[in-house]
Amino acid sequence: MHNDLAGGPVAPQGEPHSAPERNFTESGCQPAGRVLLMAPSRGQGGGIERYLTGLEGAFTSLNVSYQRLDLSRAGVPAHGRLLAAASAALRAGPQPARLVAAHRSLLPVAVLLARETTVHGISVLCHGSDAWDARLRPRRVFERHFMRRPGVRVVAVSSFTAGALASGCHATVLPPSLPPEWFHTLVRVAGGALRDRAVGTRILTVFRLAAWRDKGLPELVQAVTALRQPGIHLTVCGSGSPPTGLRRLVAEHRWCELRTGLSDAALAHEFATADVFVLATRTRPGRRAHGEGFGMVLLEAQVAGIPVIAPAYGGSHDAYVEGVTGVAPAGESAQALTQALRYLLRDRDRLAWMGRRAAGWARETFDPGRYPGLVARKLL
Repeated sequence: MHNDLAGGPVAPQGEPHSAPERNFTESGCQPAGRVLLMAPSRGQGGGIERYLTGLEGAFTSLNVSYQRLDLSRAGVPAHGRLLAAASAALRAGPQPARLVAAHRSLLPVAVLLARETTVHGISVLCHGSDAWDARLRPRRVFERHFMRRPGVRVVAVSSFTAGALASGCHATVLPPSLPPEWFHTLVRVAGGALRDRAVGTRILTVFRLAAWRDKGLPELVQAVTALRQPGIHLTVCGSGSPPTGLRRLVAEHRWCELRTGLSDAALAHEFATADVFVLATRTRPGRRAHGEGFGMVLLEAQVAGIPVIAPAYGGSHDAYVEGVTGVAPAGESAQALTQALRYLLRDRDRLAWMGRRAAGWARETFDPGRYPGLVARKLL
């Protein structure tokens, strides 16, 4: 994974970024000249940080000067430090700035910052966790109120998340994008990779290793075991230090392998030589809400030319084409996942056809060259 939310101390990384002069005509509009991007974390991994990597690349392409301030600890004091650092950043330059809150929990800070005369609008990003964490907490009440204010643009990562927010506000959809260099690495490696059917069937899953239970690895292992097919090999790749329980689970099965710390080229090779990619994310509402808002790793797999099995629930249906580039199980049980695997693996010719369709669809639909135009229209 071209290596979700963590919270507090502010890390005002670097000076404002700017890009060389570039004419931009695709969007038909003039994007904001300056952006203050407030992020919930840096260096923790996960989908939110990878989404922001795509945004930063788009800002550079649009010749938009931006400064990123990060929260790496939860709590009111940390949010206060973010407010102070952001206020200083806004006052350091006279040009108009758009505030981008990369998580709805940062929206109260953005609303306080909007009193600065240089602020020209707020955009707030909503991810999968926003859809399941529906507890009646005072913070959530304030956030929902702020999301309905004039001058606040709500931006969701998928149509699922936008729909989940619909009862309280309207949200436009800005899906994630793969960084151009990573996108082209996947395409290049896939073009030279050969899948050797003599070595059997290779199933791949990729996620942040600390979240191995929430990403459904126990259910995936049960599903592969239930297939009772010889020659199946499951490879688990990811970022971070693997927990003891994950290592123990992998060690119990000779056909299961754990690979960590891979370079981009090595990870691209894992994608390109797999037969099926599986993301089996668990959905959980309540206090420790969890679910898949989009599933960027599904794009990576399809760009590399392999069909996918997506999570049963959540926003991942925007990330593939059902029955054409992949499928989703009917539920989150190991039995449902077994049925989905059986469906894909019983016809190798159809599997190869789906891989070709996956590559064509993902590379065209999520071409990173078009992403700056989307960012200019939807976010800025």
